[in-house]
Amino acid sequence: MILREIIDELSYRLKQRRIINVCVGPTYTSVMLDNQYIGISHTITDGEIEDAGEIIGKNAYDVVINNLDSNLQRSLSLAILNALGEMNGFTQGDPINLYSGGKLCVFGFSPQLSYSNFDSVVVYDFLSTENKRVGNTEIRPFSLLSHEVCTTALIFASSLVNNTIDKILTQISANHLILTGISSVDAPITLKNHGFEALGKLFPIEKYRVFRTICEGGSNRLLSKYVARYFKKL
Repeated sequence: MILREIIDELSYRLKQRRIINVCVGPTYTSVMLDNQYIGISHTITDGEIEDAGEIIGKNAYDVVINNLDSNLQRSLSLAILNALGEMNGFTQGDPINLYSGGKLCVFGFSPQLSYSNFDSVVVYDFLSTENKRVGNTEIRPFSLLSHEVCTTALIFASSLVNNTIDKILTQISANHLILTGISSVDAPITLKNHGFEALGKLFPIEKYRVFRTICEGGSNRLLSKYVARYFKKL
């Protein structure tokens, strides 16, 4: 399980940190660590968070390792893991701009980015229930994924939250593999071991605004004012 491998890779850093604030909003989950770093992930409201009401002050590793079984638990754990990332080594921009041509496969919750630099695009949407076509983009329900061959595969880290990333990696063949999205985690050893060659991550520009926006039920439109998109090659 790739998420377990990520936790193993980051376990030392997790054990050095404590949780000082948590907010589980309807769209996103955010965590503040004792070094004032902010982490963000998608909220998927399925399940119950272990030790809810008693998390503040707990060791970050202990909270993560006890919250892996349900989507809501992983929403919290991914926010904690996301908070460990530092901007050093990242360049502002989107990793998808490193690639062009051929067939792009995208996996996520209704991803809204433009992919005009590819010949064809197939989106496996976690929310879609029917096939659709928009321009050169074919949108399919994720449940239809089976042995897809792609030039480039763009996997949103929401797949770590809803526990689909392992299935995706076993069902695709791609020349280039990218992990990106708001729930993204900087675990280069694990990601490289699974074939990823680029990582996209959103970093807070105004971290307290980010935290408050999530706590107050802000959408992606509001949150986007306080975060910036960065990437790095692995």
